[in-house]
Amino acid sequence: MKKLHLILLLGIFVCISCNNNTYSDALKEEQKLIENFIKRQGIKVVTEEPTVWEENVYWKVPDYDNYYFHLVHAGDTATAEIEAQDVVLLRYIQYTLDAYADTTRYWNTDDLPEPINLQYMISTEASCAGWQIALGLMKYSNAECKIICPSKLGFTDQNSNVIPYGYDMKIKIKRF
Repeated sequence: MKKLHLILLLGIFVCISCNNNTYSDALKEEQKLIENFIKRQGIKVVTEEPTVWEENVYWKVPDYDNYYFHLVHAGDTATAEIEAQDVVLLRYIQYTLDAYADTTRYWNTDDLPEPINLQYMISTEASCAGWQIALGLMKYSNAECKIICPSKLGFTDQNSNVIPYGYDMKIKIKRF
């Protein structure tokens, strides 16, 4: 019986040690996945924030590796801009960036009766860093955007798995 346990443990050790992928390798794979998604979707990447948002033009936001933002609808620009502690009502669709990204949905808040509630710049446990960046760029209530979010700016469980996601987001800002 001891020999069987020893053989099983040895087998497990061999299987674990066969995976030579490092975190650095995973980040390179993530970058390729994002680049392939951009190419497949025919996305035009710009390095300066557009004053007019053309269809399928994404801004590569400076200071954030592999973070891309596209403003679909500016929202109610006659209202005040979002401020820290404003309550945001958020609806989003989260999807993977693999070859089937346009048909496979990972998470869709439209299935929920109520939108996600979070406070801008405060509710970091209810959102990821990528969302907080997008909210600041959306600025106004009823704005809509699309983002490509690398794992480093995603939720904590996505950081270790190195999985980038795309998000389609719609917000409403609630002030008290």
